[in-house]
Amino acid sequence: MWPAVREAARRLLREDSLIIRTPARFVEEIDRLVLMMGDAQPSRLSFPSVIEVEAPFIEVEQTIEESAKTNQIVRLGPEEPAVNVCWIPLETDDAWAAILEASEDLLEAGYPGCAGCGGPNSERPWDEEKFRQSWSTGE
Repeated sequence: MWPAVREAARRLLREDSLIIRTPARFVEEIDRLVLMMGDAQPSRLSFPSVIEVEAPFIEVEQTIEESAKTNQIVRLGPEEPAVNVCWIPLETDDAWAAILEASEDLLEAGYPGCAGCGGPNSERPWDEEKFRQSWSTGE
């Protein structure tokens, strides 16, 4: 599960025009993470927006500026999204705890402004389908 957790954290820290849709119980910790991002990335101009929703999962969407549409890029929780979405198939509380820890570790290492600090294979394109196959078969 760790490679997907790292990929989800990297997306959260690196991408612009993000919307985080979350149950109320996570809003305070997400707000704290956004503040940490501001401290660690002083040149960053765009930070994730947080929207409280009634849902059993957390999802991160990215707004496509040309069309004002959004694409889901991360889902935390047991409900499986489309295969192009980085999915952490744990209970939402456990998935969020893992993402928060990975995000804090990456920020402390200087991510995304440092070369190679994103972890192994962080420069390669993420293959969600391959990850899900290996995870489901236990490889």
